[in-house]
Amino acid sequence: MSLNQLGALKVLVNSKKGIIEAYEAEKELGLKGKALGGVFSSLSRQKIDGQSLVLVWGRSQAGRGLRWKLNTEVINMIELKRVIREIIE
Repeated sequence: MSLNQLGALKVLVNSKKGIIEAYEAEKELGLKGKALGGVFSSLSRQKIDGQSLVLVWGRSQAGRGLRWKLNTEVINMIELKRVIREIIE
């Protein structure tokens, strides 16, 4: 995984209910538009036991971009937070 992907997962883990809107992720990651969408879409293509790590969770309530959700059936937020902390902090 790239540092941007790990950063995106960190933003998801620190968000309410593991859901993030594009504009929130822009502020945290410093990425915009297609670059930001590319990071999250690549995470949605990451498969663990046949399931996506990140799910598209509909359009953003602000009307810009998508919302993304951590697939907690693949990994719970506590475990992912621990793994990310070990890697990037």
